[in-house]
Formats: sequence, structure tokens, C-alpha cells
Amino acid sequence: MKKILAFIASAALITAMFLCGCMSGGRDGRDGKDGQDVSIYEIYEAAKSIDGNENLTFDEFLREYLSYNDSQLNEITSLKTAINRSLMSGVTILTRFSYSSFPARSYNVYTGSGAILWLDKDETAQTSDAYVVTNCHVVYDDSSNERFANDVRLYLYGQDTEGVNFVIDRVGNISGDENFRIPAEVIGASVTYDIALLKITDSSVLYRSDAAAAKFSTAQDVYLGEQVYTIGNASSEGMSASNGIISKDTETISVGLSDVDENDFNEYRVLRTTAPINPGNSGGALYNSKGEIVAIVNAKDEEAEIDNMGYALPANNVRRLLQLMYDSYVADGYKMNSKGGIDKAYLDIQTVVSDSYARFNEQTGIAEIYELVKVYAVNGAPSRGNLLKDDIFKTAKVVTSDGTVKEEISVTRSYHLSELMFSVRVGDKLVLTVERSGETAEVILEFTGSHFNHFA
Repeated sequence: MKKILAFIASAALITAMFLCGCMSGGRDGRDGKDGQDVSIYEIYEAAKSIDGNENLTFDEFLREYLSYNDSQLNEITSLKTAINRSLMSGVTILTRFSYSSFPARSYNVYTGSGAILWLDKDETAQTSDAYVVTNCHVVYDDSSNERFANDVRLYLYGQDTEGVNFVIDRVGNISGDENFRIPAEVIGASVTYDIALLKITDSSVLYRSDAAAAKFSTAQDVYLGEQVYTIGNASSEGMSASNGIISKDTETISVGLSDVDENDFNEYRVLRTTAPINPGNSGGALYNSKGEIVAIVNAKDEEAEIDNMGYALPANNVRRLLQLMYDSYVADGYKMNSKGGIDKAYLDIQTVVSDSYARFNEQTGIAEIYELVKVYAVNGAPSRGNLLKDDIFKTAKVVTSDGTVKEEISVTRSYHLSELMFSVRVGDKLVLTVERSGETAEVILEFTGSHFNHFA
């Protein structure tokens, strides 16, 4: 959900708005309208405006107006701490693109969000390096000269207010941010999966800050009703927080990221949340109540009759994808080009869900979905001669050439195995446990360079 902040002329804005991609029933938010959701803190401020309530504390407001008890107060206080801690990991992102035009080149500035995932402070040099996750569409514009932005600037919480910490003029120049901007480089990006990895190098601004790295949740799945909040640059007004719940654990949406071809769409597996999502939130993290990243925000549904339907890319998928980008950049010396993309291992099979059901777990209080994922067809290597039609997947683990178990999962959902493939590298083995003709069998697949596909 990047939003145009400066443009060369009104015609440029009109063009950009009509070229934004759509998902099922609505736009992806890059040109969307601000949400109308009202937060509890806005209600609190309204209550304070009543005569005699000027000194009303937030705790008093919760007790007197919303009848919160001590247990509920402790829960919301804990959430407040988690939100404020997460603010220290969030960044506002400005990306500047150039366009060939007559008589002079024009520029657009877009805004989005991101989250710091790794941070290292050099006490001797008094600078910091870091890696940041965001959406690909925050740093990508295929109608520009660059495609992937060369001018990427990050701003920390408390240093991200337009007109105070930076100024954008009508021709797309950014100024006044010398003491606040953190330059970043796009080192990995995938349009197919709408994720980008940014690198910060030798930043004195980051070194002087209290910024901290966020952590991904390691849970294999999320569940409905889980309390979540998002940190992001909503409506390009600087970083803020909004909260809600997970309302659907997995679904597929279709979103177009191209500003050139309005018929060019990509499908993304996402979770759905009721946390308000607005333009500028794109690339920001969705956190659970413990302050762990459970997803990266990337879209919302803006049909007039639809409310509180925001979408985010699940953490386990993003975590693996970012590791793949990092490995390509650091180990393989991969240099981002105008096409970007990643190389992902494949099984060359077709699968089908032969059965699915839900069970209520009395111990966890969660309704858990189980799917039986079966081989429907084996097309080629590395699966040919190893997997058979009607094999039912039970477990899977990735083992490196030296025997180290990199990752191990139970295959209980249709997406588990396909997303695990992000963790496979050349020389790795995938050890599968399958049910075959009523018995358990172990299948070992070895991956060479020919078992990878390139995705933009």
C-alpha cells in the first residue's frame, strides 16, 4: 500500500491510480481510501474532552466507561508494552523513482513501512548495520526507469513526520532529513511473493537510536481469534499502531503489482486480520500479543460494503523467503538487478487434499484444521522414482550435506510442504515420511542445481 506523496502533475496521479492492481473485490491499497475504524485510544481522547474529565487516566477510562476488571487491565497494559516495544523495530520508508518524460525527467515519492530484523552496532565506528523487511511493491515500480528504487530512505519512530523530519516538494525532491534519514539498499526482492529485503550500512542515525530488532514467531500456524496489532506508516502520517484479531488463518488473494500491465496479477497466500490496514501500512509487521511477527501486511479489501478485511503474508513463509534472499546475497554474492527474483527448489509433483476436518483442542482452546495432503501426480525429478501417486505426507525435514537438520515439520496443511521448499538449497536432502498403502515409508530426495525454478 504505497501512496503517492509528490507527483509532477495531476495527470501522473490519475495514471498511477488507474494502473494500481486489484485483488478479489478491491484494490491492493496503493491508492486506497483511509479506513474509518476508530481505536480505543480515540474514544479515550473523546471521553477526556468532556467537561470535568481533563485528568482522566487511561486506566480510569477503562474501568469507568468500559467496565474493565483487574485481569483485563493487566492484559491491555501488557499489550501496550508490547506495542511500544515494537515501535522501536518499525521504520517508515520513502522510495523515490524517476521517469523519462519530455521536456524533463519527473519523479514520484512513495511511502511504506518496514520492520528491522537484525541490527549490529559498531562501537568503534559508532555506526550500525541492519536488515529490514518490507513489501516488494513498496520498492518496486515497473513504470519507472529503475524498477527497483535506488533512493530508499528509512525513518525511525519519532523521526518520521513529514514537514518536521523531511519535506517533499511537488517535483519529488526530499530535503531537510539530513539528521534523520537512514539510506538503505534493496538486496533482495520478489514480485511473485511481494517481499523485499533491505540492507542498512554504516548508519550513525541508527547507532544513536534505541531501535531494536523484531523476531518472527516460530509457530507453524496461526489461529482465529488470536490478538494482533500492526505497526506502520498508516496514511503516511508517521508510524502508528492498530489492533484486531486473526479472522482467517489462510486464504489466497490476487493482487496486481504492475503499473504497466493492469492485467498482470500474482496470487498470494495470506492470513486475514481485523486490524485496520491503510495506505502506507504496506511492509509493516503484524505482531501477536507477545510482540512476535506473525505476518507482513500487504493488502486490504476496500469494497464499500466490506470492513475490517486486511491481509498479511504469513511469518513462516516470509522468514524462509528472507533467509533465501540473504543467503543469495551473502553466500552467493548475488547482486540485485532490474528483474530481482529468487530461485526456489521444487518437487515437480501435483498434490490434492483428500480429506480435511477441524478438532477443538480442549487444552489450548483452539479449533485446529487438519488436511490430508496426497500425491496426485509425479511429473519429474527429483520426485520421480521416489514418490508415488496416493502417498500421503506425514512429516518433512530439510537436512544439509553435513547431516544437520535445518528444519522439520509435520505436514497437516496443504501449504506446509510447498512453503518448506524455500529452506532447501543445492546439496540439501528432503526427508519425507509418507503413508503408502497403509504403511509408513521414508523417502529421501536429493537436490541439485537442476531442481530449482526462478521466480521474479
